[in-house]
Amino acid sequence: MKSVTASVAETLTQDLALRIMRGELQPGMSIPGENELAVQYNVSRTSVRNALQVLGAKGMLTIQAKRRSTVAPREQWSFLDADVLSWLEEIGIDDALIEQLMITRLIFEPNAAAMAAINANGRDLADLEDAWEIMSQGQQQDSADLFKQGDLAFHTAILKAGHNPFLFSVGNALSAAMLFSFKRTLEPDVTLTLEAVDAHRELMECIRLKQPEQARQQMRHILLSAAKKHLGDPLPDRLEHFLSAS
Repeated sequence: MKSVTASVAETLTQDLALRIMRGELQPGMSIPGENELAVQYNVSRTSVRNALQVLGAKGMLTIQAKRRSTVAPREQWSFLDADVLSWLEEIGIDDALIEQLMITRLIFEPNAAAMAAINANGRDLADLEDAWEIMSQGQQQDSADLFKQGDLAFHTAILKAGHNPFLFSVGNALSAAMLFSFKRTLEPDVTLTLEAVDAHRELMECIRLKQPEQARQQMRHILLSAAKKHLGDPLPDRLEHFLSAS
């Protein structure tokens, strides 16, 4: 069970983060000191200090000894952090950021799928099949939670199947963004995701048959299809390279 101090600090952290994201606290602006924030929010200085340290670690504040913390530029935020993504979702994330997320996935995941096709062993294939079964159950039962659980497990299994510790570490860093992406591109009626389930099955077969180029192209197809659901068809010009590569 979380302590009261931790809960207060988390609430304060979120409120300050949302004020930054909404533009109420602009980049370069000094925020009030610990004493002032403690009075303003009716909390202890310890809670304030904890909140500021968390936001500093997430790249949203620049903290210097004996000086007031300042709001960091947006490009310094830790966009792969689960809390940052959750806060962005709360204020309403724009299509431009979703587009950048899909570009990031398109740069990384097709090659990870090719690596999986080269290196996957029997255990890896079993993990992929288990994850795909969960996705399929989610589709059949119209369960968004089940579908997202299987989708994340499937893509995580692909990263593990590459047997490259560096790629897997990058994948772990991307996992929160991947889950966020799944939520943004999932059909409102999960029973309509049969095409996506079939596409993942085809990718699994490419990996099983050790076909790296086919796996790369199939993963690209899956990601572009997901992007079209949110960003529309045709896709934005910045995704043109990935369309021509498919």
